[in-house]
Amino acid sequence: MSATEQAIRASEKDGGPSTYSSFAKDYDEHLEKIEWAAPQSIVTKWMEHYSPESLQTQATASGRKHRVLDAGCGTGLVGEYMGTVFPMDNVELYGGDITPEMLEEVKAKKGNAGYADLQVINLKKELPYEEEFFDSIVSSGVFYVGHCGPDCLPNIFRVLKKGGLLITTSRKVFYEETKEGWDKHIKECNCTLLEVCDIPYHTLAKGISLVIKKN
Repeated sequence: MSATEQAIRASEKDGGPSTYSSFAKDYDEHLEKIEWAAPQSIVTKWMEHYSPESLQTQATASGRKHRVLDAGCGTGLVGEYMGTVFPMDNVELYGGDITPEMLEEVKAKKGNAGYADLQVINLKKELPYEEEFFDSIVSSGVFYVGHCGPDCLPNIFRVLKKGGLLITTSRKVFYEETKEGWDKHIKECNCTLLEVCDIPYHTLAKGISLVIKKN
């Protein structure tokens, strides 16, 4: 088993700081070896719902930029990619991750990989943001065994504004096994599942994206 596979297997047993802190510096290298495509997939899906023109209109009306939370941002791959394919003039990108060492890797990248704010967060607990603070939320590679389950959704939906979207990945098998929990929390939080579809993920597992609207 390669070092990359060993790291992934370890994360499936414990997706917390004790695991990720040990390979934060090699994280991007590991993901490159398995053709990690989830960050690009989730940004592409986000762009299907938000355009530069719509965010310009929103900024003019509200007097502020569109706030996006990258929940479980890791080493900032979502931010890096978003900055190459989308004009960020009216986007304020926030990053949160449970592992401080991962955030240090983001800070070491040029321009903090495009993030205006970085904080240590735990999606299993109340997040350190005001209610309905974010216009949209994205998450890549967070929902699977050993990491986060659908019980984290209420914490995420609390900080998402009404009408905003959560666009997230999940491993396909994990979603199928936990679908009852997804349905329960989406309904209880007065949200609507708009779309579930297959996406490019990585070579070791199949992934899906979910688009969920807060009503």
